[in-house]
Amino acid sequence: MIKLQPKIYDHIMLTLRISFIPSVCSQVPVIVICLPKPRGLSVETLTNNRRFLMVFPLLTAALSAPPDIWCQIVASFLLSSIIELALYVASIVQVREEGTFSIE
Repeated sequence: MIKLQPKIYDHIMLTLRISFIPSVCSQVPVIVICLPKPRGLSVETLTNNRRFLMVFPLLTAALSAPPDIWCQIVASFLLSSIIELALYVASIVQVREEGTFSIE
């Protein structure tokens, strides 16, 4: 009789890969909003080079998601939407800090 032997290493690696995606997703807005200030980048630079910024979700999803294509697509979409939302919030924060917004 053939018995299926569970491999603990595979289970641990799958669990770590699945838990890696939410941890990255939670840090992306912080990086997008806070990183440009000390590095001298602006929100305009990030939005103009958005196509290079969108490579990050694709690579992260490919390396961290389980080998199912739908999981990778969902992870990539979530990271892309979080980056877009963070860029939008960063542009609002930049406008408020510069004081260029006036209601008249």
